[in-house]
Amino acid sequence: SVRALNCLKAAEVDTLGDLVSFNKNDLMKFRNFGKKSLTELEELVNVKGLNFGMDLSKYKLDKD
Repeated sequence: SVRALNCLKAAEVDTLGDLVSFNKNDLMKFRNFGKKSLTELEELVNVKGLNFGMDLSKYKLDKD
């Protein structure tokens, strides 16, 4: 939703990798981020085979 995207933008979450590095409790602390936004994003993340709170240190992340 627009609200979820705006919350992520305000928190400087730019990539899916950035998103899944947060756990659910961290996301709920974002301003104007609530259960509905969490549910929407959780569905998206799960469809991609990912989960919140992932340790991405074993992956090479290229910001370019």
